[in-house]
Amino acid sequence: MEEQMDFLPCGYFVLTSEWEFVEMNKTMRDLLHLDKMPRHMHDVLTVPSKVYFQTYFVPSISVHQEIREMYLNFKVDKRPLPVLMNVSKRNGLYEGIVVQITVRDEYENQLLKAKKEAERVQQQTDEAYNKLLGLLEEVEYKQQQLLDLNGELQELATRDELTGLYNRRVFRRNLDDAIDRAELFMTRSFSLLLFDIDHFKTVNDTHGHLVGDEVLKELARKLEYKIHSPHVVARIGGEEFAVLFDDPNHQKNCERAEKLRCYIARSEWNSIGITVSMGITSFRKGDQSSQIYSRADEAQYISKRNGRNCLTHI
Repeated sequence: MEEQMDFLPCGYFVLTSEWEFVEMNKTMRDLLHLDKMPRHMHDVLTVPSKVYFQTYFVPSISVHQEIREMYLNFKVDKRPLPVLMNVSKRNGLYEGIVVQITVRDEYENQLLKAKKEAERVQQQTDEAYNKLLGLLEEVEYKQQQLLDLNGELQELATRDELTGLYNRRVFRRNLDDAIDRAELFMTRSFSLLLFDIDHFKTVNDTHGHLVGDEVLKELARKLEYKIHSPHVVARIGGEEFAVLFDDPNHQKNCERAEKLRCYIARSEWNSIGITVSMGITSFRKGDQSSQIYSRADEAQYISKRNGRNCLTHI
């Protein structure tokens, strides 16, 4: 870690998605009175703050991607240390800063009350203590269920219901992000591929919409088989699909697209074999999403006018 970051006037840290520490500056270690970085966020929190962290922080940052001025207590030399914490999600990790704050009178009263309650609990029988542990486990289980359900709902909101591919909304967001990265780092260019199924209306009219749906689902499986991260594939309309090739080498992306077209045309199909008409273009400095989309769309229609089942690049 750079020296300037190490001696910031506030604690700085980086967490994984499992809330394990990846980085921590010296100010943060000094705040915690530790010589080395702890393993997990729970290792530095008081018991009430652990519960608050699980029930508020984890769900909130999953939805909002950031937390502002979260009030927590670190466990320092067996005593609580009140801090304000800000955290943001970036590149799959969570970056945060903390600053120590003065203990508030109200919070001191809460601590005293909590201490007396803890002493009372400690004096209870083993049976009551075991019952408490059982209740805590049940709360954690329910909390995990809520987190899992939230994750499932978020996943459903990003996916096309029929094919399971990313939907148009996610595609638009990824396209905007790709443009932002390309504008910021001109070496981070990318290519946009649009294509749709040739004569798909005839498939529906001749064989029915159920068969048409099976064609779309089978095509989606083939696309997932051929296209992998960091490239993004999405269904953006009825029989319309898009691919964001996250590679600055446009020629290589054109070759990928042509191989994909040939694979679709020549592979075995459980339902009805199809072909696709494709159009591809690359990012140009100053492009807005509508401009790069229009070029790819124009290239796609050139492929249709040229007899379909081909790739055009502009």
